[in-house]
Amino acid sequence: MHQLLRILARAAVIVVIASLFPAKLHASDLWLDASYAKPLRWNVGAFLFFDQDDVQNRNGGRRIIVGGNVGPNGMQAWGGKPLDLPGGGSNGALDLRAVITRTWDNPRGASPNSTYVGGEVGWLGQVGFWGASRLSVGYAKRVSGPSPGDGHILTWGVGFEIPAFW
Repeated sequence: MHQLLRILARAAVIVVIASLFPAKLHASDLWLDASYAKPLRWNVGAFLFFDQDDVQNRNGGRRIIVGGNVGPNGMQAWGGKPLDLPGGGSNGALDLRAVITRTWDNPRGASPNSTYVGGEVGWLGQVGFWGASRLSVGYAKRVSGPSPGDGHILTWGVGFEIPAFW
């Protein structure tokens, strides 16, 4: 029960962080995801696309993306920028993200009960109107917590994402 309350409290923090954007940004798309990632293992989350002023102009240069994931081995909060590939999205899309990860008792390949800060590059492949697959790879440095090893980890993830509203 204690771990469930911890998960819910941290998920609430993610929602609050995602809400702290200037009024010039407008949320345009909400997506849900399920993934397996290092160091979180199985996790679920959500992310929002925010557009600046002109909601109709959705090219990569005018959007940001924020979100978070939570699972039994940790949580992440992140923000970044989607980058369009040639072909207008039919080939998928790349994104760059700054990531804060907090591990709990049993993370995969990372120190337990530690905080990591790093970055990721991800590829969102177009599966269809009902969802997309995402692959990511990144690097993170431990900024707090126990210090076995050198304090650096390579991160990766494989997941599936669906729009929250059709």
